[in-house]
Amino acid sequence: MSALKNLDPDWQDWLKVNIVNGVPTNKLAASLFARGWSDAAFELMSKSNKTATMPFLDLTKNHIDLSDRRVSLLFTCYKPFVAVIDNFLSPEECQALINEADAKLRDSRVVNPDDGTFVIHPARTSRSTGFQRGEANIIKTIESRIAELLHWPVDHGEGLQVLRYEDGGEYRPHYDYFDPAKKSSSVVMAKGGQRVGTFLMYLSDVDAGGATRFPNMNFEVRPKMGSALYFANTDLSGEIDGQTLHSSVPVTQGVKYLSTKWLREKPYV
Repeated sequence: MSALKNLDPDWQDWLKVNIVNGVPTNKLAASLFARGWSDAAFELMSKSNKTATMPFLDLTKNHIDLSDRRVSLLFTCYKPFVAVIDNFLSPEECQALINEADAKLRDSRVVNPDDGTFVIHPARTSRSTGFQRGEANIIKTIESRIAELLHWPVDHGEGLQVLRYEDGGEYRPHYDYFDPAKKSSSVVMAKGGQRVGTFLMYLSDVDAGGATRFPNMNFEVRPKMGSALYFANTDLSGEIDGQTLHSSVPVTQGVKYLSTKWLREKPYV
C-alpha cells in the first residue's frame, strides 16, 4: 500500500504543487520526516531519481535489484541517514581491489584545517592509496554500481580509496564533511563542493575490532567482507549533520581492508 496515497488530501495537494514548482524532492521529504511520516518520505525519494539534489537509496523494499546483482538492506537509520548494505561486492571483487591497491599503499593523511593540504596525523593510523575514477576495470564496475544504488552520477565523487588497518590501526572520531568555519574548507570545496555522502566497502573480515562507530548515536557497524555502509554527511535540507561523527575502532586481531568513496554535491574535477 502506498504511504504517499495515505497522506491527508491537503498534504497530497501540497506535494503536487511543490513538485510542479520544482522544489527538490529531498527537501519535500525532509518536511515529511519532520512530521514523522518516514514511509512516505522514503517512497517520495524512491520516485525522485531526476529531482533529488543529494544521493539516496530506495528504502521501500528490503532488497534492491541493481543491474548486475541484488543487494540487501540490513540496517537503516534516520537521523542521520545511515544504511548497511549486504552483498554489495563479491569476494572476488574484494580481492581484486586489494590486489590493485597493495603495492601502492602509504601512510594515510588527513586534511590540514589551516590550508587544505594533506598531512600525516596520529589520529589516523592506517595505510592507504587513491585511484582516479575509472582507473581500472574493477574500479569502473564498483563506481557504476555505487552510482546506480545511490542515484548519484559517477563524476559527482572522488576517486576510490583503499585502506589497510593492521594491529592497533584506527581513525579517531572525525567528520567527513568540510566544516565551513575552517579556512581549509574553501580550498577543498573548490573541487566539487561539499562531501554530501560517504560510502564505505568492507573488503575483508576482521577477527576483532575494526568497527565503524558512531559515538553520538551509540552504535557501530562491524566489518564483513562484501558489505557496505552508506551515510549522508548532510541532512535532507542540505545542511551538514553533526550526528555523523564517526571513527574506525582499532583493529585488535587480523587485518582490515576498507574502500571509501566520498560523494560531492557537484562534479569533482
